[in-house]
Amino acid sequence: MKSVKFLHLADIHLGKKQYNISQRYQDYFTAFRSILDKAVEQEVDFILISGDLIDSDEGVNPSMLREIIAILNNFKIECSKSLRREIPIICIEGNHENPLFSDLTWLKLLADLELIVLLAGVYDRKKNKIDFDEYSFKDHSGGKITINDCNIYGLNYFGSATGDLLPLVKNAILKGENNFNILMMHFGIADYDEKKTGITFSPTLKDLHRSIDYLALGHFHMQYSIPENQPWIFNPGSLEVNEISESFHERGAFLIEVLDQKKLQIRRLLSVGGKTKDLFSIPNRRFMVIKDIDISGINNFSDAQKYIIKELTKYGVPLKSNQNLDDHNLDKPILYFSVKGVISYSQLDLDLFSLRSKIYNKFDILGLKLSNKLISSMDQEIILEGDLGFEEIEKEIFLGTLTLEKRFDSFKENVFENFQYLKTHLTGKRSHKKLKSKLESWILSNKALFNQLLSEINSKESLTDNIKVSEKKVRSKDKDDSQEDDIDEREPDLSENDYGDQLEGGDIGNLIDDEDLDI
Repeated sequence: MKSVKFLHLADIHLGKKQYNISQRYQDYFTAFRSILDKAVEQEVDFILISGDLIDSDEGVNPSMLREIIAILNNFKIECSKSLRREIPIICIEGNHENPLFSDLTWLKLLADLELIVLLAGVYDRKKNKIDFDEYSFKDHSGGKITINDCNIYGLNYFGSATGDLLPLVKNAILKGENNFNILMMHFGIADYDEKKTGITFSPTLKDLHRSIDYLALGHFHMQYSIPENQPWIFNPGSLEVNEISESFHERGAFLIEVLDQKKLQIRRLLSVGGKTKDLFSIPNRRFMVIKDIDISGINNFSDAQKYIIKELTKYGVPLKSNQNLDDHNLDKPILYFSVKGVISYSQLDLDLFSLRSKIYNKFDILGLKLSNKLISSMDQEIILEGDLGFEEIEKEIFLGTLTLEKRFDSFKENVFENFQYLKTHLTGKRSHKKLKSKLESWILSNKALFNQLLSEINSKESLTDNIKVSEKKVRSKDKDDSQEDDIDEREPDLSENDYGDQLEGGDIGNLIDDEDLDI
């Protein structure tokens, strides 16, 4: 077969607006433009994108679609100008592009515009069979395309059903003696990402190698190729950081050249934080992750803030006095760190909003994620001594919690025993009759307590009813009064979108995960 060179990408997530920062939205497009430039420089024959070109989770708006179309159209023009030919972009749909209730997708639109080739093998449930029809440039559909002695097959994302389809995929693809067979799919190999479910490197998966020379995967955001000695399964990883853990993994793309007798020359292109002049690196936004800053022993949070600023300076967080970069400059970092330690004052005395303001005023950063790991010695603590097993720890925490509610303190051991009994009979072999009998017996033996609780509940319900009646009367009166001047001065109901505006300036940093950022 002829020598063939191609780029293998996945998980580009165009349109993602990470941390709700406008510049992060642009960073994903910057990484994509960079890899397309490399495709022209390396004069590849084609590009593979194994799913999640577009991040449709946040919605595809006209502006975003226009930018994607412009990039792909400019790429076609550049290829024609520099190489006097096209570089086809071969895609499959990933989980971020696979709609639940429609056959229409944004990738199909791009295919209809002849900006990409979208491959999708067809699974016939009745016949339990997969077909890879030849791609039609007239209908812009099909499951297989041949480019320079390479047969490229594509199957869109099938989620948990993927493993069951592998034998059908193998049966649908004929092993070619001369042609090089590539299969594009969107799933991960188990154990390469603890947060996602993957398919084990089982005999069923290995059997695919009888028909497939190169399995082009996407979905997991770190780069790997297996087996180590003679890899045929490749996962490039995401082009940009989608969550903080990805900044610690190697990610990017594979530049593959298929030589005589189907031998592979593999070049790993890795994403790097900040601008780079390396021809085989992909520029990404710089992330600075600093180890926890311990403020134990500092008597007040005002002094603690000064110490934190000093520590961040030591760690090399760029100062505004030394540089003042535009937001589009990839060297302007996003900063992650945690404050930890035992403090002698209350958590209520923490002014994290003030700390964030000081950090933004002092340092030249694009975004900040600040986590609170502080423990106050003034707060109630549950102290665990010695090497305790899980059940012992569970008991200590349970009893410590009950101690905070004084009415339960005198018989907290009894409450815990009943909790254990409930847990035992609600898992494994369930015995609802025993549960019913046990609970009835316990309630009868603690009548005084339950009568007290019922009395409190009834009194609260009565109070709530009175409040509702009063509110009803007030609204009725307001309605009568407002008929004259038609003015409603009551507080408007807050929608989910409005609620974020009401919290502006508030400290919600500890309620968010990696998908949000304190800015």
